[in-house]
Amino acid sequence: MITDLFVHLDGSDGDKDRLEAGRQIAVMFDAHLSGVFVNRLPDMPAAEIYSYSASALDDMQRKAREKGDRIAAGLEDLLSGLDVRNELRRFDVLSSRWQQTILAEARLYDLFVTTMPQEDDHEAAALVESVLFGAGHSVLLVPPKCVSALDFSTIVLGWRNTREAARAVDEALPFLKRAERVSVCMIGDDELGRIERVTQGNDIARHLARHEVPVELNPLPEGKGVGATLLDEAELLNAGLIVMGGYGHTRLREWVLGGATREVLKRSEVPVLMGH
Repeated sequence: MITDLFVHLDGSDGDKDRLEAGRQIAVMFDAHLSGVFVNRLPDMPAAEIYSYSASALDDMQRKAREKGDRIAAGLEDLLSGLDVRNELRRFDVLSSRWQQTILAEARLYDLFVTTMPQEDDHEAAALVESVLFGAGHSVLLVPPKCVSALDFSTIVLGWRNTREAARAVDEALPFLKRAERVSVCMIGDDELGRIERVTQGNDIARHLARHEVPVELNPLPEGKGVGATLLDEAELLNAGLIVMGGYGHTRLREWVLGGATREVLKRSEVPVLMGH
């Protein structure tokens, strides 16, 4: 069950979208929403530390805290208008520690909600990578243009018998159990034939059926590629959510450069729940 949501806030225009997506999910599950804002304070790299006096650094940090106060006040206003239980959690940390702070906080929640990073936004992509691979929970990435009306009644699940996909299924169970239709897509590759894919699909379908998930099996040829095929199937079924394993190397900025994950993150017009 999802009872505790982490919504990433940073003082940008995207905060309204993230909060609206989080609000709708909180309503679905009667969950508590925590908007988490990390206010970054300037710190000096070792090479520059002697270029600034202690008083100059203190002054920069004071101004950063004052800016954080203004951002936090605006976020409190946004949160006060939500019809769900919520709170603002603010952390003032050195810039070099902001990502680690979010990662440590994300481990304390059921789900991390943020908007889908744009292809050229390396900082947002690195944050998603950090949480996906380090928090022990799934991430829900919502395209900004679809946050106004989330509909998870039809879900496309990309399935292969891997740890990442199994983790995604486990994390997505609260959504899957609420759905009216779940299409389990076993997309062809060079390793498995259609019969083997159907066998794997039957196995996960049996497991999901025991959770009372309405499953239909959908073995598909790879066609234009795994990511493109998954997206096409989501469009064909008018799905409101894609569930998939998050595969990659050490940095998201590297693994978005190729493969199914990059394709889905780049093109998806519906939310994507990823587990690792």
